[in-house]
Amino acid sequence: MSTEGAKLSDSVSENTTDPTLDVKHQHQERNGSVLSGYTIITKSMIGAGMFGMAYGCRNFGLVLSIAFLVLAALITFLSLRVLAILALDFQETKPTFYSVSEALIPKFKWLLDVALIINCFGGVIAYVQTFGTLLAEGMYGIFRWDLQDMSMNKVTMIIQAGILICLAPLCMMKELSATKIANMIGLVCIMYIVVMTFFYTPCSAASTELLKPGDALAAFGSFPTFIFAYACQQNVFSVANEMKNVNMKRLNTVAMSSTLTGFLIYLPVMLLPFLTWGMNVQSNYLYNLVPSVKQADNSILRTDKPAIPVIIAFIFASLSVSISYVLLLTPVRNSVMSLVYGNNQPTGKKEKMIRIALVVFLMGASYGLAVALGKGINLPINISGLLGGNTMCFVVPFTLYFRKYGFDRKNRFSLLVAATLVFCVLLYPICMTGIITDALKEAN
Repeated sequence: MSTEGAKLSDSVSENTTDPTLDVKHQHQERNGSVLSGYTIITKSMIGAGMFGMAYGCRNFGLVLSIAFLVLAALITFLSLRVLAILALDFQETKPTFYSVSEALIPKFKWLLDVALIINCFGGVIAYVQTFGTLLAEGMYGIFRWDLQDMSMNKVTMIIQAGILICLAPLCMMKELSATKIANMIGLVCIMYIVVMTFFYTPCSAASTELLKPGDALAAFGSFPTFIFAYACQQNVFSVANEMKNVNMKRLNTVAMSSTLTGFLIYLPVMLLPFLTWGMNVQSNYLYNLVPSVKQADNSILRTDKPAIPVIIAFIFASLSVSISYVLLLTPVRNSVMSLVYGNNQPTGKKEKMIRIALVVFLMGASYGLAVALGKGINLPINISGLLGGNTMCFVVPFTLYFRKYGFDRKNRFSLLVAATLVFCVLLYPICMTGIITDALKEAN
């Protein structure tokens, strides 16, 4: 971080922690901590996207995949820092994406909420797809039921519905800080999956061909996978609003530790499966761990029972993704409320009734779309990552920064934000072309 950037953020921190501010207002109803903020941001970040990153290597190749993983991490940390600066500057009003957008870009205040809904709702659809199929595979590995009597698709649909019913109470909670224990359980599950991956990926497909990128256009269609994987910005304002004694140092600690955790988890689950199965890696690499063969009609025949650690990984992955579902559905719910009610948000019993009804609708819609899309998560992740994630996580936060503080060509932090903003805007036409190209290639 440059000296100028540090001075700017420090000045914001000093101004927004002025002891002359209303202390009672600053601390009322603040139950969050650095730990709870870390668990919320990290668990928001790490979800079903981690299982599709090895698939993205098919087009990028190893060298570019590692480069883009690092690039996505750096851009994510920058955007988290920008949002932290804004959150502190507006902390007296308990800011949301909508309220900050209304103050700085009133004509486009709806854009951020729309982008957040696209990104997060695309995520919850992928999560329903993922936790249902993962748990179905895990349960099949344990019980080996006769698939002639009940197809795997039907089993998956039943499991998806059951998990959503169990998650409903969490999705209806008003504050995210109450999910700290669930988030920590999800992170423990993820760590188990990462360790298991080391043991069951012998890297037998290692080849110099895997270092090279494939089709250039199709490759850029996979870059939104990295954007989606790091997406967590939707909960930054909630963390700042709920954190006790909030300041820049505490928010920076959350941002840096969460981004670093994401990178350290994504790197092995991206590289090891690709080095093991190469171009045959599936959109969710865990499915490669199930002994099976593809039949003439393209259906999958399971030839043997997975190893017990693999079965456990399927169950843990389903549990982890289920917890992430809550952290994505809550911002969708809040953004829909912002678009409908603006600054005249309902309160009391009316707010509770609307919140419950909205959650029921969103959960039902995510279930229906997940069933319709089936098993593949690559397309919904890439589209939501580009149109929603890129807009919500990078383009709009950087735009808000310049609307608030202006552009200073002598300030290196300001120059860095400007260069990143230009790069993220250019991603729209480039990546969309790649997504279309990749989709056509898969169809053929």
